[in-house]
Formats: sequence, C-alpha cells, structure tokens
Amino acid sequence: MKPVALILDDDAQHAAALAGVVTNHGFSVAHFEDLAAAAAHPQDERVSVAFITLHCGEDSGLDLLDHPALEEANEIILMNTLDEPELVNRGIAAGATYFFRKPFDPAFIDSLLTDLAAEELAAHSEPELDHPIDQFGLLRGGSPPMRKLFRTMRKVAGSDTSVLLIGESGTGKELVAQSLHMFSERAGGEFVAMNCAAVPKELFESELFGHEKGAFSGAIRRHLGYFERADGGTLFLDEITEMPIELQAKLLRVLELGQFRRVGGETDQHSDARIIAATNRDPEEAIAEGELREDLYFRIARFPLRIPPLRDRGSDIRGLTAYFLNELNVRNGTAIGISEEALEEIEGYSWPGNVRELRSLLEQAYILANEQIEPGHLKGLKDDAGVAGDYIRVPATATVEEAEKKLILAALETHGGDKQAAADSLGVSLKTLYNRLNDYAEDEGDAADR
Repeated sequence: MKPVALILDDDAQHAAALAGVVTNHGFSVAHFEDLAAAAAHPQDERVSVAFITLHCGEDSGLDLLDHPALEEANEIILMNTLDEPELVNRGIAAGATYFFRKPFDPAFIDSLLTDLAAEELAAHSEPELDHPIDQFGLLRGGSPPMRKLFRTMRKVAGSDTSVLLIGESGTGKELVAQSLHMFSERAGGEFVAMNCAAVPKELFESELFGHEKGAFSGAIRRHLGYFERADGGTLFLDEITEMPIELQAKLLRVLELGQFRRVGGETDQHSDARIIAATNRDPEEAIAEGELREDLYFRIARFPLRIPPLRDRGSDIRGLTAYFLNELNVRNGTAIGISEEALEEIEGYSWPGNVRELRSLLEQAYILANEQIEPGHLKGLKDDAGVAGDYIRVPATATVEEAEKKLILAALETHGGDKQAAADSLGVSLKTLYNRLNDYAEDEGDAADR
C-alpha cells in the first residue's frame, strides 16, 4: 500500500497543486475541505504526512492533531495565509513539526517528501528479524520518532537559533547538542558543556562568566568562564532549570547583548557563542514553580526540540541492544550473544532511565554471562510480578489474560496484599478480583497435577 498524505485545505486550487507534488513522490492523497470530513478519516489508516490548514472556514485545524491516524505520522505540517505565532506554537507543542505560509514552496515540499518517501521505503523493506540502527551525528536510531528527530536536527543545525532540548534523563540530550554543533557552521569552534546542576551556587557566576585575579579569596589568577571558552562555538547549558534564579537575569542580558563582565572585572567582554540548553523537566512547570524565568525561557527556546524516550522508540530497543553488545564484544575480544527470551524481557521493560539505563544494564549482564545473556542476567529487571518502579513489564507477545494477571499481581504487591485497595486501584470490584485470583489458583493446581 502507498503511504497516505492527508491534506486539510479549503482552498481547492492550492490543495490540488499540493496534491500533485505529493502524488509524484508515491503517496496516496486524502484531501478534505473541512474538519468534520477530515475527522471521519479511518482511525486505523495510518497517515505518513499531514498538511493541515490552521483555519478551514470556522474550524481550527489544530483540532485534528489528536486524530489517532496521525499518532505515527512522520511529519505534521501546518499551513496558513497569515503568520499567527500563538496558534503555530500551540500546534508545534501538540506535535506539528513545520509551519509555512501559503502558497507552499515547491522546492521545500519536494525535498521534504523525498526524505519521507525514502523513509517509508526503508521501513517496509526491513527484514523481520533484522533491527538496523541508523546513525546521525553521535545518535543512533532507526525508529520513526528518531528519524523525525534527525530531519529536524538537520534543519536547525545550520542556523544560529538558540535551541532548548526537552527530554527525560538518559535520552541523550548532550549527544543531540554535540551533533547539532558538528553539523553547524561553528563545527570548527569549541563545544563547551556546563552542567548547571553540578556547579555550587556560590561559584556559578565565576564559572559562567569567569573572574579576574584577586576578585575573591582564592582567585590567584584570571579564570576564563564558559562563555569565553565557547566564543565562536557552542555553549551547552545542561539542566538549565537548576541555574540559580538570580543568575538567570544576568544570563538573559548576555544572550540579548552578547556581552558580559568577569567577576571582579571593570570592562565588558564579548562572546559569540550559540546557546543550546537542556532540561528534563516540563519548562512550563518550572516557570510556574519559580525555577525558570519566563523571559529566559522564551529567549533560549527559540526552537524547542523534544527528545523521545526509549519506550517510544520501538525497534530501536533491539537495535541499541545489539549495538551496545557488539561494542562490548569488540572491546573485549569476545562473542557473547543474547537469547530471544532476554530480548523480550528488554523490550517489555519501560526504561525510565532510557538509553543510559539500557547501556548500564547490558554492561552488567555482559559481565555475568558466559556465552549468552539470559533473562536471569538482567538483574535490573528481575521481579517476579514484572514490577519496575511505577511500571510493570509486559512482553509484546503476551496475551491479554497474561497481561491482566501481571497487572493484578503487581497491584496486590504494591498494596501489600490488601485486596480491597488493589481492586480500587484497578477499578474493578472486590468480587471480580477474587474470581481472578481463584482462576489463577486453579490454573496452578491443574499445572501441578500434570
């Protein structure tokens, strides 16, 4: 089947021209002139790329963004005759990736669709038992969320726009920042990383802006701060919400004017550093809690970029497992393998620590294994009820009954065996819970008889 391109556009002439370009790249077109018709698109018919007009008559195209068919779309592109930043920002926050003013630029659409068509072909030609892992810069991944991230990174790398990386711990935010630097015109300059959470509050200003000799007790020589060291290159500010709030105002001034003063200095210094910041928190939550200045957020988040968690990356879990295991084998001159059962355990886990946790777990399992990694070597995942923190692990091959049993047993363990509390948390009656437990007891009795 051809990949589907959905077009929501009440301008028939513009839609026809766009559909012509889309069709030339091997996509089938589903064109709708109003929101109600588009909303009726079959929920189980995956859309590869969507072109959505912000205003269709009195309807808002943004209302289409939560359509189930768009959940796995490679690209969602917003269109409008006017530039309405507030609506566009809402759309991008809800999952859209681009915005363009009508009429569309044929060269841009042609380039985008060339990439998408190649991706669709690759996705449907992969052997079932093969798990390729692509690479972009220092990042690896072949899943749709990562390929979308790679395309966006390629676009933003060439600009000097400040970027805010938003993602859970362990997703590889620093690798994203380094890759953006590698593909920028600043690649010949320094990439300087500052972990805001690791710098003591009293040393923060000195570390960021530098200090002069004698500026304070112990300042025996001039010290160049991160800004000066990153001049002409890229400054990566990791965990930006951990920066003391009083220093955020000074940082904002530097970003706006490109100049700063060393601690104890009397003259302004200049720095031409591109800023890439990162946080593992929701920025709006940090602003509401007074840990991030709103004006600084808008300055550093000229281009917000969300990094997908490992649990949303599908086949990348197997691909990264194979890659990391091969790395260990090459480094140590070994040929340790991994069983299918262990792979299923790995795939069924929620990975709250993301790629960093996966790599750490595999190193531990590799040390414990002799010839092949088995489920018993995955010590970080070992739990009879499948409980890992606030999650349970359910293999993709499990039946509904097996998944239900794991969920019930996990709820009982979480509530210390209190059946009423477990039933309440599961949203079932106490009678239903007892019936299920009796069924499990009978199944175990039958198995014992056999």
